[in-house]
Amino acid sequence: MLNIKLNPETNIYEPETKTRHRVATALLIVVFFILPFVLAHLGRTGVYWIWVTTEIIIMSLFAMSLNLILGFGGMVSFGHAAFFGVGAYTVALLMKKAAAPLLLALAAAPLMAAVAAVIIGWFCVRLTGLYFSILTLAFSQLLYMVAFQWYTFTGGDDGLHGVPRPDFLSPTNFYLFCLVIFLICVWLMRMLVNSSFGLTIRTIRENMDRAKFIGVNVRFYQWLNFIIAGAFAGLAGGLFAQLNRFAQTEFLHWSRSAEPILASLVGGMYSLMGPTVGSAFLMCLRIVLQQAHKGLVEYWAIILGLILLVMVLFAPGGLIGLVQKIIKKKNG
Repeated sequence: MLNIKLNPETNIYEPETKTRHRVATALLIVVFFILPFVLAHLGRTGVYWIWVTTEIIIMSLFAMSLNLILGFGGMVSFGHAAFFGVGAYTVALLMKKAAAPLLLALAAAPLMAAVAAVIIGWFCVRLTGLYFSILTLAFSQLLYMVAFQWYTFTGGDDGLHGVPRPDFLSPTNFYLFCLVIFLICVWLMRMLVNSSFGLTIRTIRENMDRAKFIGVNVRFYQWLNFIIAGAFAGLAGGLFAQLNRFAQTEFLHWSRSAEPILASLVGGMYSLMGPTVGSAFLMCLRIVLQQAHKGLVEYWAIILGLILLVMVLFAPGGLIGLVQKIIKKKNG
């Protein structure tokens, strides 16, 4: 049995435990790489679950991108779907109308989302609290209405269907492709949050006035964090458009922005991997309920509300925080 020790003051793993944690992480990564080959032997059921796990990976990336400004930056955005949708439409438009190759389209997705984040963030970071949240929502809905009305370019409410996919990207290969991109993004985010930039962002989250007093350009750091988060969300949107082979206005709707917020709350917004855990938990739970009885999906909003109520009252740190608390209590 692993003797996991946590520093009670910093809540950070001790060096000996970090090694074990890295080994466990490496084994988990190996399992995820093997998983699609195991599922492929299950026929159509296996292909379905490969598609589900691929969607979980993509939505986990989306949730992690929001958490850069939510959990680490302390800014609640109700319009993060704007960048997810921009990335999705970028891939769909380039591949369907311009016959661009997949890699070029995916490279353009985070760039276009970052451009949108530059413009939107420039206005939004000048406000704080509820005003910031409402302004992000307003910009998201503005982009949603533009995509909804611009039939000749975006397809309007019908969206863009039939996005081409390279022949070599079978369900298994596309899963592995998304997994590699996800791991690279996690590595980049980890470096970001552990850098001096990440420390500055957390300082601003804890006490904005003190950060200003010591000479930190608060608006610039928040703006830059907003742009980076938007770029990662755009990449997730591009992968999602390729997974489903279409892009539609729903990707830009405010309700889509709620998904990464809920995932962060359930998984743990103060942990890098918390949103990933939250996304996987919520998506798997919904699928299990659907498989058990289709009528249960109609009560998903009630079930989700109960989950959030329990998390807020008994596990405000999310599932990751709950596990850490249990380990801490177990080890005295």
